[in-house]
Amino acid sequence: MIIINMKKILIFLWLSIFIHCQTQNTNKVIPIIDDKFEKFDIEKFKKESIRETYVVKVENFTIRQDSQNPGYLEELYKDDDYFILDKFFYENGNIKKKGISFNKGSSIGIWYHYNEEGNLTKEENTDFGYLFKPEDIVEYCKKNNIELSKGYHERNGHQIYKNELNGKKVWLISYIISINKQDKEVELTLDGQTGKVVKREEFPYDNY
Repeated sequence: MIIINMKKILIFLWLSIFIHCQTQNTNKVIPIIDDKFEKFDIEKFKKESIRETYVVKVENFTIRQDSQNPGYLEELYKDDDYFILDKFFYENGNIKKKGISFNKGSSIGIWYHYNEEGNLTKEENTDFGYLFKPEDIVEYCKKNNIELSKGYHERNGHQIYKNELNGKKVWLISYIISINKQDKEVELTLDGQTGKVVKREEFPYDNY
């Protein structure tokens, strides 16, 4: 991890983060973003990255950047949050798309898409067809003692993805349990409309 001067970090944050919070009925804070144009600092990234990856930590945030093929990716993690801010950029540094995702999981909410000139072309509702919302998933996990991933980490952890089963939208919740000192991966499939468990599977888990 690279640690740089605090003033540079704060400037970097103000320039690169357009994020604030909104309190939901479930008392869970869900991050939201605006549709403003953004520019990736390619020169700064090339100068400070190591093997095409740059990670910086300040206060309760971690920013991770890396190169894509093509373009660039920036992820913003908050230490106590289940969600991350994802930003994808074109090779010219202009914003390509941005939105919120579950930490180690699928996109949620509204995602903004742009052309290479930086013009907003589409607003995508990634929750379309899901009456059982992301905040409902968080509450379900809390009630069932499923510990969701928070903040930046490189190890494998709990994952939440959207999928389809028999033509219907579902949520997949993957997490690790220990039984008789043996780790197993549990995968729950929840109905995307009601949140009802429609399938539960267990698999041997190897963290290596």
